[in-house]
Amino acid sequence: MPVESNAPSVPSDKDAILSAPREEGANVLLTANSYDDSERDRHGAIIEETSAFRSDVELFYDLHALAWNADEEHTLDARDDAVEGDVSYASSRVPEITLENRFEEPGSTGTITQRVVGSVDTCGLLIRTDAEFETVAERTFYTVADLGIHGHDHEDPNAVQEAFVTERDGAELIVATDGDRWLALAQERDEGRRFDGRRIGHTGVAAGPDRSAWADIYEGNDGFVDDNERAEGNLDVGVGLYVGETDAASWLTAVGFGYGEDSAVEHALELLDRGYESERESFAAAWEEWHETVSDGPTDDPAVNDLYERSLTAMKCAQDGCCGVIAGAFKPSDMTYKFIWPRDQVIITQALIAAGAEREARLALRWFDENQITGDVVDDRGIDRHGTWWQNYFVTGEPHWRALQLDQVGGPIYAHWLVWRETGDDDLLDEHYDMSRRAAEFLLSYDNGYGFPEKHQDPWEEIWGHSTEGTAAAIAGLRAMGELADAHGDDTFAEECRERAAVWASNFEKYCFKSTPYGDALVTADSPETPSDPPADARPDAAAFMSVWPWNVVDAEGDAVAATLAATDDEAWVAGDTPCLGRYPGDRYTPTGTVEDGGWPLCEAYADVARRLGGHDPDAVADHVFEDAREWTTTAGLLPERVDGSGRVRWNSNLQWSQATYLLLVENHVRDEAFGLAPDGTSE
Repeated sequence: MPVESNAPSVPSDKDAILSAPREEGANVLLTANSYDDSERDRHGAIIEETSAFRSDVELFYDLHALAWNADEEHTLDARDDAVEGDVSYASSRVPEITLENRFEEPGSTGTITQRVVGSVDTCGLLIRTDAEFETVAERTFYTVADLGIHGHDHEDPNAVQEAFVTERDGAELIVATDGDRWLALAQERDEGRRFDGRRIGHTGVAAGPDRSAWADIYEGNDGFVDDNERAEGNLDVGVGLYVGETDAASWLTAVGFGYGEDSAVEHALELLDRGYESERESFAAAWEEWHETVSDGPTDDPAVNDLYERSLTAMKCAQDGCCGVIAGAFKPSDMTYKFIWPRDQVIITQALIAAGAEREARLALRWFDENQITGDVVDDRGIDRHGTWWQNYFVTGEPHWRALQLDQVGGPIYAHWLVWRETGDDDLLDEHYDMSRRAAEFLLSYDNGYGFPEKHQDPWEEIWGHSTEGTAAAIAGLRAMGELADAHGDDTFAEECRERAAVWASNFEKYCFKSTPYGDALVTADSPETPSDPPADARPDAAAFMSVWPWNVVDAEGDAVAATLAATDDEAWVAGDTPCLGRYPGDRYTPTGTVEDGGWPLCEAYADVARRLGGHDPDAVADHVFEDAREWTTTAGLLPERVDGSGRVRWNSNLQWSQATYLLLVENHVRDEAFGLAPDGTSE
C-alpha cells in the first residue's frame, strides 16, 4: 500500500498553547506552531495537537487550512505553501491565538488568518477563518485534520477509532470516537452549515479507496473531494467550502467534545449559534478575571511585564483538570512531554505562589498528596518506594516512567513548606502533613551508611549515581520537614530530619565537587553507573546551581560555586552568541542527537541566581530578565526548553519549567532577594 511522502503529521515545537481558565473550557488544550524549516521548505503556521478531558490524549492534530484556485489549478496549504507564517496571542493575559499565513500566487498574494478561542462553559473550541487574495478567482477552501483519539494508550500508533458523517438540526457534521471520547466538527458560512465535499480517510494512505483526506485534497489537487460516510482505523478528515468567484471569504469551524455523540454534537452547534465574537468576549473576560486574582507584571518595563504575564498564563493553561501541571504541550521525536513530572511541578508551584496564584499552588499540592505512593511497592531496583513519587505520571495519576529521583521526593516537601509559609494557613500545614512526613521518612531510610543518600537518577534522567542536584533537594526536603514538624508539634522528628540533613550537607562537596577537564566544578553525579561522554563525575552541570537556589545547600560565596561558575565560560558549555548555559558540556539531548551549540534558559536562570547571590555578577538576574530572555521566545512570546547558539528557539517551546524560572527571576529582581530559598537547617 503506497504511503504519502508529505503526511501532515510531523513532530514539532509549539509556539503557543490555549485553554480557558475555568469551567468546561479548562478541559481543552490546543497548541499552535509556526514553522521556519528551510530544509523541508515549510514556513507556515497550523493548529497542532488538541486534547480535551485529558491533556495527554490528543483528539485531533495538525489542522490544515488549504485553498484551491480553480483558475490556476493549484492547492495551497498553510504549513507547506505559505511563504511566511506567524502565531501570536491577543495579549499576555488572553491566549486567544491568531495564525496568519501569507501566500504568493502567480501575479498576486493572499493571506489566510485563523483566530482561535476555547469556550469557557462549553467543552469545545471555535475558529474564525478569514481569507483575502489580491485577485478574484473560483475558490474552494478546505480543512484537513488527523484524528488522534487513542483509547487507553495514547501513544499507540495502531489505535482504532471510528468516524462518520451525521446531520443534526439542518447541520452536517463529522463525528469521531474511540468508544469513550467523542468529537464533532461543523462549519458555517452565511448561515449554511453543510460541507462542499467531505472525506474520512486513512492516515498515510496515498492512493486507492482508503486514501487519506490529505492525499485526496492536497496531493490530488483537482478541487474535488471523493465523499464517503464512514471509516475505522487511523483516520484523517477533510471538509470543503466552495465560495465561488471571489477574492475573500470568512467562515467558522467549531469542534465540540464530549463523552457521547449527542454532547459533542450539541457543543459544536452551540458554539456556531453563539458566534465568534460572543465566544471571544467570554473567553477574554474569564482570563481577565483570573488575572485579577494573581500578580500583574511587577516591574516598570512593559516588555518584562508582558513576558511575566505570558509565562503565568501558560502555566495556568497547562494545569490539567487533575490539578497537576503537564511539563509541556509538545512532542519531541517519538515521545511527549504531556506528563506530570513531580520535579517540574515543584518549581512551577514555587512560581505560582510567588505570583499570588494561591489557588493553583494549592491544587498542585493536592496533586502531590493524591499521587504519592503510600502502599508497599518495590521498584525494579528493589527499592521500597513507600512515601515517594514515580518519575512522571499520566494525568490520570497512572505512573509512566518509574525511576527514583530524590528531587521528586524532597521537592514536594519543600513545596508544601513554601506554600504554607507564604499563606500562613495552618490548615494547609495539617492537610498535607502526613504526605510530607512519609516522604521525609523515606529520605531518612535512604542513607548509604556513610553519611550520604544512596544512588538515584539525576534530574536529566540519564545517570544513576549520587546526583548533586538530587542530593541537594533531599537535604532541602529534610530541612523543610524540620520546619513543618516544629509547627506541627513533632519536635523529635524535626530534630531527626535536621540532623540527617546536616550530615549529608557536611559531606556534599566530598561527593559532588570534582576535578574536570573544564576545571574544578560541581558535577552531575558521583560514582555514576551509567556511561556517558564526558563521564557524569567529570563534567560540570547546570543543575548543580540548584543546590544554591532554591535548595540552599551550597554557599553561593564559596569556592565550589565560584569554580563552577568559572567553567561556564567554556565554549563547550555556553551558547556561542547568547549568554545561555547548556545542561553540561557535550550534551547530546538535541534535535539531531549530536552536540549542538546552544543552551537552556532554565539552566542560565539557576546560574544567574548563583552569580548574583555569590557577588560574582550583581547584575546577572537583571540582565537575564530585562535583556537576554527576550531573545529566546517563540513568536507568541513563550520560552522554550532549548535555544541555539544565536538564541533562537531550537526546540520544545513553552516548557513550563522555563516559564516558571523566568517568572521567579523577575520576582527575585523585584524583591531584591532569592524567593523561595529552602530553610538553612537551623531551627528558628
